[in-house]
Amino acid sequence: MPPQNRFATLLCAALAALAGGCFEHAAPRRDVTAFSPAEAASLRETATFLDYSLAQDLQAFPDDLGSFPALRRVSVRGQKAAAEVPASIAAAKGLYELDLAGTGLKDLPAEAASLPALRNLYLSDNGLASLPAAVCGMKGLTYLNLDRNALTNLPDAVGDLAALKWVRLNGNKLSDLPATAANWTDVRRLYLRGNGLKEVPPVVLKMSSLEELDLGDNDLTSLPEGLCSLEKLHRIDVDGNPRLAKLPGSMTNMTQLTHLFAFRTAIPTNEQARVRAAMPDTVRHFMAF
Repeated sequence: MPPQNRFATLLCAALAALAGGCFEHAAPRRDVTAFSPAEAASLRETATFLDYSLAQDLQAFPDDLGSFPALRRVSVRGQKAAAEVPASIAAAKGLYELDLAGTGLKDLPAEAASLPALRNLYLSDNGLASLPAAVCGMKGLTYLNLDRNALTNLPDAVGDLAALKWVRLNGNKLSDLPATAANWTDVRRLYLRGNGLKEVPPVVLKMSSLEELDLGDNDLTSLPEGLCSLEKLHRIDVDGNPRLAKLPGSMTNMTQLTHLFAFRTAIPTNEQARVRAAMPDTVRHFMAF
């Protein structure tokens, strides 16, 4: 690969990582990276990362992942030719991160659920109307990105993903989350921006480890008092809810809160004043009514 193309690939990968907010859950750095199937052939024994996101010679999802003994990460982001994942992916026993975003993928083989080391899964921008069943079998996942699909609901089986720490569901069509999501007791970041939610899913109030909650660009009219009982919650985004006119009375007791974004709402001046006066200075600087 020409140096300028390789630089472009690395730059795009870095920008994609920033856009996905994934550095906290990224695989260890110092990757030995192959940028095309042709290059991978010469790095078979040492390659840790197959980054085919800009490869010009990719004809299909690679079916030989099991032949890369050091493999940790695979990205076919944006490659429509890689939309069908073969059952042979199960042979990639050390695979830690799998990026299938923007491929047009509609399903995953059942064998994908047996990947023992998989922790990070990107399925954004695929137009998914339902969650592939195999995902609910990936019980080691800590990061799941389903942004900008067409999901109207999640199956009860997502409750089996009890190791999740970061869940991105922005830009779907969800009206609620299943009660089984109460098993996400270790989720720290939950993003539900742009789903048309009319209320905060009740199960969110059971996510005791929650630190960041994004409810922006929905159709909320109020926030539940129970939200204020989440002792680790320090960032709340509710901007872009034009009918939201009131914040919970006990929100002023959330001494751990550091970021509150509430612009583009209907919160009246007196309510703004109440919260501004009671909140710590660290919050005041970030409130943008």
